[in-house]
Amino acid sequence: MSPPLAPAPDMRALELSSHADSIYALADLLLDWRVDCERQLRALTCLQRWLERVRCGAASEGERDLLIQEMARLLREPQPSHENWARQAETHLNRIAALYSARQCPPLPD
Repeated sequence: MSPPLAPAPDMRALELSSHADSIYALADLLLDWRVDCERQLRALTCLQRWLERVRCGAASEGERDLLIQEMARLLREPQPSHENWARQAETHLNRIAALYSARQCPPLPD
């Protein structure tokens, strides 16, 4: 008696899975990018507020020194590479576009 044959893989299901994986990967990447940009924006906003307190004399001498030290610390933090983010997003978009152009996925909604 021979063992039963394995069912043939459903190519359409595999293509849709690949499409969904690409879309989820792109969504994750963009969310991470947004979080990183928001972190930078918060740091810049803090720098602006602290600098304004120091400039207008609202900060005491000790506070002024601490604010200047904190500004220097924030400015020394490494900046994220937006080119790297854009390159990764483009890779995902190209994969998604290739799947659509090969008609392996349902049409894009309007």
